[in-house]
Amino acid sequence: MNVLIYDGECNMCSRFIRLVVRMNKNPDLKITDFNSQWTKNNFQRNPDVDSMIYIYNNKTYIYSNAVIHLLASINWFFKPIIITKIIPKKIRDAVYQYVAKRRREIIKNKACPMMTPKMKDMFLS
Repeated sequence: MNVLIYDGECNMCSRFIRLVVRMNKNPDLKITDFNSQWTKNNFQRNPDVDSMIYIYNNKTYIYSNAVIHLLASINWFFKPIIITKIIPKKIRDAVYQYVAKRRREIIKNKACPMMTPKMKDMFLS
């Protein structure tokens, strides 16, 4: 099982999750948020890391690597994104962290859309 853990209170993250669900072709991908019972029972989170977390093949990815490996694993269409790893990790992570710090300012929509059946199947409680 591959698991994406995200900030369920972040509108930008929630929009990204909806995109992931729409594009996903990986039957092993499950999604949950930082406050879920699954996360509390199965993952020791570092509170100093402000990043979505992607657990893939028993390896944990954070920051830009989480996004790159997640996208590359959900759909063949995104496989070429792996080439962005030629950009130094320090630069990629700096961009990720810059956006992450401002994510609540960037997307202010307070609406909470209904979960689709596909989304419900992918979510861990």
